[in-house]
Amino acid sequence: MPGMAGFDEVRVNDLRRVQRLWARWAGIYDLRVRLFLRWRSTALDTLRLRPGDTVLDLACGTGLNFALMTERIDPTGRIVGVDLTRAMLRRAQTKLVSRGWRHVALLEGDAANLPLASDSCDAVFCSYGMVIIPAYRGALLEAVRVLKPGGRLALLEPQRGSSLWARAATPLVAFAGRFGGVDLDRRPWRELPYLLEDVSRREYAGGIICVSAGTKRRSPARDSASVQPPDGPLRPPSGAAA
Repeated sequence: MPGMAGFDEVRVNDLRRVQRLWARWAGIYDLRVRLFLRWRSTALDTLRLRPGDTVLDLACGTGLNFALMTERIDPTGRIVGVDLTRAMLRRAQTKLVSRGWRHVALLEGDAANLPLASDSCDAVFCSYGMVIIPAYRGALLEAVRVLKPGGRLALLEPQRGSSLWARAATPLVAFAGRFGGVDLDRRPWRELPYLLEDVSRREYAGGIICVSAGTKRRSPARDSASVQPPDGPLRPPSGAAA
C-alpha cells in the first residue's frame, strides 16, 4: 500500500520515543504516580474478577496493579503483564521475586501488537496507558481480540478536568504528563461502545480521572460499516496480529 512504509517508520519512531521516556522514569515511577494510586482499586472492581481468572495488565509498568489483582483472582489465577519498556519490566520483576508471585508472567511488547492468542484472557486492564501508547486505537482492538467472549476490559485514564478546581489544575497535570508523553486530549473511552457492550463510564477528582469498562460480546458484533466511532474506522496498525 503506498505510504505504508512511511507510516510504519513513524510508528516505530514513536515507540522508541516512548521507550526512551519511560526508561528514564522507571527508577522513580512508583513515587511519581503515588497521587493516582487510589483509583486503581475502584477501576479494577469494574472487571468483576473471580478466583482463577487470567488478567492482562496492559502497559503494566513496574507492576503496581499486581497486588490488587492478586487479591481478586488469588494464586489460582494468572496475571500477564505487558509493557514496551524493559527498564519498567525489570522493576516489575523485582516485585515478583520479593513477593514470590509465581502466577505473574511478564512480556516485553507493543500494546498494539500483543504476543497473545485470541480469546485467551478473562479480563484486560489498562491504567494510565492509553494516553501514552502511540497507536492506542490499535491497542484497544488488540485488547478486545485477546479477551474471551464475555470478558471485561477496563480503562483508568486521566483527562482534562470538568469541575472548576479541576479545570484550574489541568494545565499543571498536562505539563507534568508531557514529560511522559501523556496526551490528555485523547478520549479512548469514546471507542468502547463500538467494540463492547454493557459499557460504563465514571469520572472522579473533578473529572480528571475517568474509569470506563465494557464486556466483549458473546455474539458477533454489529456491522462495523454501519456504526463507526467519531474519529473514523478502527483499524489495527500494520503488523498487528489477526
